[in-house]
Amino acid sequence: MNSPFHRLAAVLLVTWSCVAGAQELRDTKPGVTTGQEVLRSFGRPTRRTPTPKGGLVLSYQKTAAPEGTRGALFTLDAEGLLQRIDVIPKRPPTRASIEKTYGPECSEDTPPERPCYDIQRSARGFSLNYARLGLLVNFEKKRVKSLTYVAPAPEPESEPESESEPLAATAEPTSGAEADSGEIDLSLRPASIESSEPESESAPESAPTEPRTLASAPTAAESAREAESLQRTTLAMGGRLLQQGYVSGSRLGPDTRMRPNLPALVDLYLDATPGSTFRGFVVGRLVYDPLDQGMSGPQVILDQLWLRFDVANRVFFTLGRQQIKWGSSRIWNPTDFLQRPNPQPLEAFDLRTGVDMLKVNIPFEPLSSNLSLFATADLNGPEGDRLRYGGAVRAEVAVGTSELAASAAFLQGRRPRFGLDWSMGAGQFDLNAELAVMQDTTVGLWQRTADGFVPREFGGPKVLASAGVNTQFRFADVYRLGVRLEGFYNSLGYEDRSYITWLISQDDYQPLFFGRYYAMGQLSFTRRSIYVPTLNFTTLANVLDRSFYGRVDFMVVPITELKVFAFVEAPFGQRGTEFRFQPDPAIAPLPATGLSLFRVGFSVQMRM
Repeated sequence: MNSPFHRLAAVLLVTWSCVAGAQELRDTKPGVTTGQEVLRSFGRPTRRTPTPKGGLVLSYQKTAAPEGTRGALFTLDAEGLLQRIDVIPKRPPTRASIEKTYGPECSEDTPPERPCYDIQRSARGFSLNYARLGLLVNFEKKRVKSLTYVAPAPEPESEPESESEPLAATAEPTSGAEADSGEIDLSLRPASIESSEPESESAPESAPTEPRTLASAPTAAESAREAESLQRTTLAMGGRLLQQGYVSGSRLGPDTRMRPNLPALVDLYLDATPGSTFRGFVVGRLVYDPLDQGMSGPQVILDQLWLRFDVANRVFFTLGRQQIKWGSSRIWNPTDFLQRPNPQPLEAFDLRTGVDMLKVNIPFEPLSSNLSLFATADLNGPEGDRLRYGGAVRAEVAVGTSELAASAAFLQGRRPRFGLDWSMGAGQFDLNAELAVMQDTTVGLWQRTADGFVPREFGGPKVLASAGVNTQFRFADVYRLGVRLEGFYNSLGYEDRSYITWLISQDDYQPLFFGRYYAMGQLSFTRRSIYVPTLNFTTLANVLDRSFYGRVDFMVVPITELKVFAFVEAPFGQRGTEFRFQPDPAIAPLPATGLSLFRVGFSVQMRM
């Protein structure tokens, strides 16, 4: 365990857990790992760029970025061997924590065997060079910008000068992902904090659809031809195929009923980049279920359609239907003002479509913050005046290892809503909280009197809040246990379960927003492997109602472009509660509904 590569592996694992905070580098080591192994471990890159010396840079950004990072670059030499890794962490560490973990500044009294750093300065900042560990910590304005890993050098002087300069500090930002030098700029982009674009967008934007065979090195002429091809290519196509199958069991009287479903979904996208400052993106969705009368005729839905451009690389505009998600909680996001609540938050896929709007994003990189302005329009207004307008503003700032966002939303015919969203890394724990102040609601509020149910006044401003804590533990350097706890307080909720029947009859029932208090607990087991087998146990609870919903998920990645999921879920608790609902005919006449018993099924996602 004293070899340089073992020490490097230890550094990578510790850094990934403390800095990136989510997922280990899967034994990826500069000077040892091949490009094929990188592709097997991390999947298809966002972009592949030839280097002047015949090598290749694999870029993983946006939704393709490794968990816990804003982006990662893997630089390969002409023989397909990994030489360097550049990572931008989501929650940068402090300089004090880096020195405590890896060692202090080198001095005459530093023992030769003890890791220490030399300071290297550049026009944009400085770097801490742990040459013996093969680690370069790059700072910009006293804040960690990126981390660079190379093979450990026996002596600090032997590290190549070209690798001592951090990528993020040398590459000039461009409006796209590439820099003029042929490398890719990983500096924080305006949308990187709140980007929630679909997974399909992580496919290569201008690279061949099939991975290059890295065992044979490209010649300089081949690299030049590929670079020219990359510049000419302005349209990328791709998508995903999602096939699901499940059986639901319910009991109506003495009979137990089994209902099968076989829903399928196809997302196809076109991604056009006709110029360095323009980009167009469209996602069409096809939904089909041969066993459901409502979906047996294929339905076509527009998920996204937007045009993005910028002014002087300082103000960024996105016009059209686009994906957006606010909030740091897993299940309850009361500050997600522009999206409707996710009706199936425990599913592996969020199938909500985008929102029609104009987004203006103004980044302030020296302050690690950005300001976003939104203008919306839809046809969901009241009868006779369907068209309604709205707007929102959101400011985000990163302070140390925490991120704080303040938002406000204004919609025609509604009172303003305000929200705060906060997340922070504290050692081994990730903490988050959301707070929303509401002055009205889109559903009716009711109270029960001696004469029956009557409308309830909204009253003054109401508070909705959620909070959570997440941590991970590693065992035997192979297994990882994740623990997440989350709670939700809804001042608009009800404490009496008898309201459920009435709310459903009035179309005012919102799942997971009916009760006053909710809680969620989740355990996640993962084994480090190229197949990434993962087992999740999740329980939701309506605290005052004492009803629960449990779910077990299993996921495996047999090949890079394919994910296979299996699940089983069941409600438990007293009958008549939210999760074990049965209508009460004494309150309102509703169609007879069987008591839900379980649901079991599978899903297969293939990236195209």
